[in-house]
Amino acid sequence: MNKTNIIVPKGIRYISEWKGYNLDNYAFPHILDKVLTGCGFTEYCLSNHQDLILCSPRKMLLENKEQQHPGEVFYARNEILDSVDFDRGFEESDRKRKLNAYFNMRFVDQKEVSEETKQRILKLKERIKSHYQNSRLAGKPTKIIVTYDSFRYVKEALEELEVLGNFQVVIDEFQSVLVDAKFKSNTELELLRQLLGLQKVCFVSATPMMEKYLDRLDEFKNLPYLEFDWLTEDPGRIINPNLGIHRTENIIKDIVKIVNDYKSGCFDIESWIGEDGLIYELKSTEAVFYVNSVKTICSIIKRCGLTLENSNILCARTPENEKKVKAAFNEVLRKLYPDDRTKRCGGESVIGSIPKRGEPHKMFTFCTRTVYLGADFYSKCAKTFIFSDSNIECLSVDISLDLPQILGRQRLDENPWKNTAELYIKSTILELTKGDFDRELERKVSETNKLLGAYNESSSEYKHALTKKYEKDTIGSAYKDDYVAVNHHGGKDSFPVFNNLMLIADERSFDIQQIDYKDRVSVFNTLKNKGFITVEVDKELETFNSIPYYHDKMRYVCQLEDSLDPIKFDLFLNSISKDYKNYYNVLGPGGCSACSFKKSEMEKEYQRRIGNQGIDVESIILSEFPIGTKMLKSEIKEKLRRIYISVGYQKTPKANDLEEWYIVKQCLITNPESKKREAGFEIIGKK
Repeated sequence: MNKTNIIVPKGIRYISEWKGYNLDNYAFPHILDKVLTGCGFTEYCLSNHQDLILCSPRKMLLENKEQQHPGEVFYARNEILDSVDFDRGFEESDRKRKLNAYFNMRFVDQKEVSEETKQRILKLKERIKSHYQNSRLAGKPTKIIVTYDSFRYVKEALEELEVLGNFQVVIDEFQSVLVDAKFKSNTELELLRQLLGLQKVCFVSATPMMEKYLDRLDEFKNLPYLEFDWLTEDPGRIINPNLGIHRTENIIKDIVKIVNDYKSGCFDIESWIGEDGLIYELKSTEAVFYVNSVKTICSIIKRCGLTLENSNILCARTPENEKKVKAAFNEVLRKLYPDDRTKRCGGESVIGSIPKRGEPHKMFTFCTRTVYLGADFYSKCAKTFIFSDSNIECLSVDISLDLPQILGRQRLDENPWKNTAELYIKSTILELTKGDFDRELERKVSETNKLLGAYNESSSEYKHALTKKYEKDTIGSAYKDDYVAVNHHGGKDSFPVFNNLMLIADERSFDIQQIDYKDRVSVFNTLKNKGFITVEVDKELETFNSIPYYHDKMRYVCQLEDSLDPIKFDLFLNSISKDYKNYYNVLGPGGCSACSFKKSEMEKEYQRRIGNQGIDVESIILSEFPIGTKMLKSEIKEKLRRIYISVGYQKTPKANDLEEWYIVKQCLITNPESKKREAGFEIIGKK
């Protein structure tokens, strides 16, 4: 492809800081590779002075952006369309349900559109026009956000106002055109058709599809390919992620272990010496799990006794998912409160939302593929756990596309686990040779050509019936038999086409399963090739892992600093068990040597130094909680947590800790967020 590097000036970390950048500086349409997730490109689009339409593949992402820009952007929300469930594979037991629901919703001729649907579409277009006119009156640019499914309504409304040519159109996370092909290929095909002829179109992603696939799609193969160059002027801006790799034979068992560790207070800890010379610690009291299966999440809820108080479930907001998750929570609540039927999930939704900046996060957040793209998390202490099983299509994490997106979700720099993750992989069990795969593709291509040939040779009176039959068969088989899709063209002149997106999606699936995940060595090599494992420290990690005894490993760590530059040494430390890193950071090579590198001795010295810093915890507590204070227990716990971390106090915070210093009484306080009355303390006097 025709690639052009765009050098990002030194000192720029977020695109909105770059005053000289403008989409109009480059010929449209074009592909833009951001390279970095979390570089603020979406924020730039929604805050610049251009009229702009931002198209996203996910409703949850747009809801997140709407919350971050209240009153500034218009979400062209189409209530007609149901949420698409990206969190499922195409299991045999689901096909009848999928067939009925999807077929009834999607296959419509213009004649079959109900009057109610027509009126809803008209009202949506009127709201779009009204937003544009109000923006003009206010002297502000018009910002519209919309899903791929509903872009055509935005286009039609602006065309009717004769202003569409003024708008830049940004197709965010455009790699999902391929990724989502198995779920809603008609939507992807229709979006690409609607974009034909538009000049100001930018296809943007930090994880674009590989060139060998883009070059085979007519919509992309001749487009200019722009790539942000972050390295030339400021190499320190790109920090390679630290990825722990674990082999798993049972995903549910491993998640249960992690959840139970957190529930019992067994947290990962980061320690460091601040500029003031004091030792600081931060515990990871929050965990974010990426597991693309609502069924698996429900199993975890039931096995670990999770409730809505400690868990946030982020998945496709479909009636079926609501029903499953609610049933799982209610099973737990029946065991906890067998005689209290009020302790049940009722009519409220149990599928959560992404917390806004500053809002509290729950201890456990479970994310499916619905949240992989573009969601922003602002946790100060969350760790990321990713689970991938290449043997189950919906559970496989694409190392090229999914993994960089997941690693870019935590936004806060003060979170020491922002750029780290633990990846649990289950390697491919059933091997499919390249020859067998190619023969299957040839069969499906041949079958597709026969079906399309039959359609073309049919008389016009039979073509409509064939079109309906082809779509029904396609949905029922999930493209397992052929690559026939039906192009609706906005509800007019529906006809079958060869779905090249699905052909390429099948080839990508083979690459993921039989190459990326074939075995542990394949996974390691793929991660290394994609930049998730730093080549420069491979040799050191291999040597470290080959050392049999703990004290010899620790000695090797202390000696290694002299032979590696600081960046590589930090990468090495972040790639090994945290206890080595904590001992090194707090005790230093000399302190470790004085303990003969023995773990028991280093742990004693580590705890002594952590707990002996001359900090008067009591005086800080008394100054932060004046007598007469009324505060929610959750707020007390969070405030104590920050205080404990700031002074290196070795204790898990609880609201009841206040009773060490104060006389308190229980009370009910209105939570300003939920507007509900919740438990709190009133501080009456000092002990």
